[in-house]
Amino acid sequence: MASFLLLLLLLVASAASPALSHPPPSCNAADLHALLAVKQSLGNPKTLSTWSPSSPDCCKWDHVRCDDASGRVNNVFIDGADDVRGQIPSAVAGLTSLMSLSLFRLPGLSGTIPPCLATLPNLQFLTLSHTNVSGPIPDHLARIRTLDSVDLSNNRLTGCIPAAFADLPNLRSLDLRHNQLTGPIPAGLVQGQFRSLILSYNQLSGPIPRDDAQDEINTVDLSHNRLTGDASHMFVPGRPIGKVDLSWNDLDFDLSKAVFPPELTYLDLSHNRIHGTVPPSLGRLSTLQKLDLSYNRLCGPLPRFHGVIKHGCQAYEHNQCLRGAPIETCHRYS
Repeated sequence: MASFLLLLLLLVASAASPALSHPPPSCNAADLHALLAVKQSLGNPKTLSTWSPSSPDCCKWDHVRCDDASGRVNNVFIDGADDVRGQIPSAVAGLTSLMSLSLFRLPGLSGTIPPCLATLPNLQFLTLSHTNVSGPIPDHLARIRTLDSVDLSNNRLTGCIPAAFADLPNLRSLDLRHNQLTGPIPAGLVQGQFRSLILSYNQLSGPIPRDDAQDEINTVDLSHNRLTGDASHMFVPGRPIGKVDLSWNDLDFDLSKAVFPPELTYLDLSHNRIHGTVPPSLGRLSTLQKLDLSYNRLCGPLPRFHGVIKHGCQAYEHNQCLRGAPIETCHRYS
């Protein structure tokens, strides 16, 4: 009888604590080897001090996350470390289950973007930002079909934007701001599949390519470039868009022909050569929180709508011959 009770207690304890009988998998050996090689390539920085053979479960290391089921490394994030030195390590290619790679605020990181990143079959989120990485954006990077978000901002990248970015089926966010990119914006890049497209503070030139996609776009920021021509096609009926910043370019089109979507919350067209009148549809936008049409060639009376007046005179300053409220009120007290 005592033996039966003991067996029953053991069975109950086992059922109540399944984690004890099935411990989570430890770090994959290939992942551990790859991470140690990455650390060595980056100059064995102090920020990666937990990456050590004496602690073989790399899933418990700082700056690393693993999949709970498989134990494979799927996220590496290194940020804000002044002691990281060298180029992006080719050993990253050994992390074959990697879904997210973030190298952020690493001023000692230099060199070019290596081909090894294109060999990662599951990479969805890539951040290489605020570094001294230079050179062109390689075409092979723009062919990783699993990519959802790419942030290459605040680097020293040069050359053209690869046209292949426009063909990636899952890419929803592309941030290339604050680089030294030149050439035109590839056809098809300013399209509805993007939730966020930021190409500001570069040296891009030529017209904004036309695209008639009708899907929702949250943010398009093409400011501080050398773009020319007609951008009115950015605003078409049935194409919802939240934020548009085309300021500090050389755009030249008739604003009165633009049709602004009711979802628009932010519009900056300042410091261009835009002409025509301010259309009444702009004044009817109840959602518009930010408006700047200053430093253009607009003329004529401003529509008498609250949506125009509420933005104050600075939104319309330095145009050719705009008149009406709120401009006249501001001039009265200047």
